[in-house]
Amino acid sequence: MSNRKAPVSVLRMRPIRSQDQPRAMTSRYPSDLTDAEWKQIEPIFDRFRFDEHDPRSLLNAVFYVLKTGSQWRMLPSDYPPWQTVYYHFRKWRRLNLLQRLCDRIRRAARVAAGRRPSPSAAVIDTQSVDTERQAGPGRGRDPKKKVTGRKRHVIVDTLGLLLAVVVHPANEHDSQTAPSVLKQLLGKVPRLKVIFADSAYEGLPGGLVWRCFHWLLSVVDPDEDGSGFDPLPKRWVIERTFGWFGGYRRLIRDYEHLPEMSEAMVRAAMIRLMIRRVT
Repeated sequence: MSNRKAPVSVLRMRPIRSQDQPRAMTSRYPSDLTDAEWKQIEPIFDRFRFDEHDPRSLLNAVFYVLKTGSQWRMLPSDYPPWQTVYYHFRKWRRLNLLQRLCDRIRRAARVAAGRRPSPSAAVIDTQSVDTERQAGPGRGRDPKKKVTGRKRHVIVDTLGLLLAVVVHPANEHDSQTAPSVLKQLLGKVPRLKVIFADSAYEGLPGGLVWRCFHWLLSVVDPDEDGSGFDPLPKRWVIERTFGWFGGYRRLIRDYEHLPEMSEAMVRAAMIRLMIRRVT
């Protein structure tokens, strides 16, 4: 009897080719930036370090939350983890990156529309929105509009593009909080001469605005005959901007815990809206 062992059959594994490897999910969402849109803002993000995460994917995740109204914890797996996205979003707000990005795109959008980068006229108004019951500080009751929540105090140019925004309790009167939003315009709009407002700003002395900011406050009074609503060209543009906010489900209500995060959401929505005008 032979002591030779039977040959052991060797299973040869076929090398895995690149086309056999599972592909990463590359599905695009309508809210994502296109290559041309990302090219417009990429230089700003090159100044910051993002570890292993692509800043474009982080920004796309923020736009997804804005457009769909989704909770942060329900971000699709195509994006980075929601904790990472929220951390960077808060960091961008602290570094004033969203404001600088908004200003840059607004200037480019004005030039694309045949206007000068800096406007000579602006419009100021507020929008009262409901908040969630578990919302943090900065809530109040607007008795006129019967809304319990916050006010978005907004200044736009004559194209309806965002210049400044402040979020405060809805029970605070427009004329009382106007100086805080007017301060955001200092040094950003050198050609600004006049700001159009409604009758709610009659309590704000026009002389004070001129002495402090060197801008003329023009209060547009409603029709004296009371025949009905007559939209004025210089005042109606901001109502259109509020209508644009309605295209982002996250802005239909104020879902943010802090007012400053609500301001960041408004700026992010306007960034997404304006960038389409320059590509």
